[in-house]
Amino acid sequence: YHGLARQSVPSEVVDIYSKQYNYRWLAILAYAPPSAQHTLYGVHPDGFAAHMLRNSKISRYYLQIPSTDTLEDWSDERIWANLRQRLAKEGCPLNEGEIFQKRIMELRNYVMEPMGYKRLLLAGDAAHIITPMGGKGLNLAVQDAGVLAETLISYYLENHDLSYLNRYSEIRLPYIWRAQEFSYSLLTMLHSPEGEDLEDVRFRRKLSESKLSQLTTSSTFAKNFARNYVGIV
Repeated sequence: YHGLARQSVPSEVVDIYSKQYNYRWLAILAYAPPSAQHTLYGVHPDGFAAHMLRNSKISRYYLQIPSTDTLEDWSDERIWANLRQRLAKEGCPLNEGEIFQKRIMELRNYVMEPMGYKRLLLAGDAAHIITPMGGKGLNLAVQDAGVLAETLISYYLENHDLSYLNRYSEIRLPYIWRAQEFSYSLLTMLHSPEGEDLEDVRFRRKLSESKLSQLTTSSTFAKNFARNYVGIV
């Protein structure tokens, strides 16, 4: 997806799988102490919100916004009003402060198969993009680099046998797709669906509610979710 090397791969030799979402994240940094000593996710009809730890004086927040919105649409007052509505609850107010950074983040998934061409092997976001939901992007890139190093060592030790290079994609792609599936499932579970088809929106909202219910009522579902959240990649 990114990088000069990626652009040199002929389009006819790879398959591209991608998804673009019809909402984005508004990400902010504020001079505000953490409102909790852990990550907070807010599920609300108006959209997803999140609180992330930074340090004792700075907090990061995210808001789900329509894909057509711009930074100019979101004043500091509107941001805090939406964060209070989506995240705060009685007895657990948000610590507010000066917002010193705002940016809009695109949400998308992208995978290229195979992850290279001949002797060119790609890693990280040159070969795949994942939404920030679940925090798997850096993990995938680091693991790509580890497998790539082992692949190159085998290639040079075994008289430049190209079959060793081909194994790189075969090894990595199952893990990449597993991470993609988890990120997609978590994203759609926590975000308010958007679209012009109101019946479809209502249906998808009920599916999300069902998943959230299973997290709190099914130990099997919860354990599998926790394992995927912290450990698959």
